[in-house]
Amino acid sequence: MNIIDALVAHHEQLRSLYARAEADPAAFDEYTRQLGVHHTMEEKYFYDFLVKLPEAEAEAHDGVNEHQIIEMIMLDSKRFPRDHALFPVKVEGLGEYTNHHLEDEETVIFPLARQKLATGEQERLGGLFVQAKDALLGVVLPEAAAAGSARGARSTPKKGPGKPPTPGSSGLGIGGLKE
Repeated sequence: MNIIDALVAHHEQLRSLYARAEADPAAFDEYTRQLGVHHTMEEKYFYDFLVKLPEAEAEAHDGVNEHQIIEMIMLDSKRFPRDHALFPVKVEGLGEYTNHHLEDEETVIFPLARQKLATGEQERLGGLFVQAKDALLGVVLPEAAAAGSARGARSTPKKGPGKPPTPGSSGLGIGGLKE
């Protein structure tokens, strides 16, 4: 699958997750988890290549800038109490801005990339994107134990060899933010 088709397929999943998150705040965490992985891998396997093309550089920077705005909205929303009466407004704000961004990518950036990136490169990047996205989404970090709990004195999971990096880690895309 080429990179553009892979990204569009994941966009559809993101839209579906947003619709679920609007109706059920419990689905919000999965929506933001998938969105974070998507942006990180999209930057690494799409925008990092697109930005090198003079005809696409400005659009690539624009797309990454929108990722950064979405990540800031995500961070703000993650910190907001789920039981607060205004939490649905946070979910809606993130979803609306994200959907606007996905639409821009699909109507402006992806057609440009289809023209400017070589077909073989699109295929190679698509395979890498899908492989990395699936690996990262398959990683579920354990919850930190409650303070004072006898179980789990360590509050952060230990990373073992062969574990993929988490979104926002250094070296993953040109626009990654750290939490």
